[in-house]
Amino acid sequence: MQNIRNFNLLKLIPPSLQGDTQVQAACSALEGEMQAVSVAIDQIMIISKLDQQPEEVIDSLAWQWHVDFYEDTMDINTKIALVKNAIAWHRRKGTAGMVQEYVSTVLTSGEVTEWFQYDGQPYHFKVQTNGVITSQDAYERLVKLINLVKNTRSWLDSIQINRQWSGTLYIGGALYSGKTIAISPAKFILSNGSAPLFVGGVVLSGKIMTINPEHYMVDAQGKVLLQFGGVILNGKTVTIQ
Repeated sequence: MQNIRNFNLLKLIPPSLQGDTQVQAACSALEGEMQAVSVAIDQIMIISKLDQQPEEVIDSLAWQWHVDFYEDTMDINTKIALVKNAIAWHRRKGTAGMVQEYVSTVLTSGEVTEWFQYDGQPYHFKVQTNGVITSQDAYERLVKLINLVKNTRSWLDSIQINRQWSGTLYIGGALYSGKTIAISPAKFILSNGSAPLFVGGVVLSGKIMTINPEHYMVDAQGKVLLQFGGVILNGKTVTIQ
């Protein structure tokens, strides 16, 4: 079966001419050129097949259509999304919906809150997003983007970055029942009185002898007063090695 991409030109001419050598030569020469043109048709369908275009084509289209906030460092999917919406966005520049769509495209999510929704000053607005802003430069580029697509009379109050975490919350408790009884020492009040003061002391004369691994305290006559180890026989110390 012949089609526009794969055909035999000689079979398409009347049978009475197919045997002519000049006709055969002409069909052979034209067939390759016509098939090459047929294959090149896909290259003309740029917009309908934008997802299949190389990055160089996307960059050229971004320049041609004056895509706002387009940067070479963006990933290919973000570039394609910006180029796809460029014409429609240019028509709607200056609206809150336009700001919201642009922020959502660059940061995956975005919401514009008008001044009358948060008790702000007239013609002011805020932007909320769940996207990730990785640096101060990225934040400044986002502010620049919003200023490019908003209308001139409106003023950006702030950019609110929302974060959500999920997890399991455990709550526990304990019931304690009892009572505390405090018993304080009795307090006595002594009346004035007097009593004699006695001072005494004891003087112990002796020496300490250390016989490893036992320790003894003996008096001047050698009598054991205090033993820390060993065996005592008849008032004498016997050390067993």
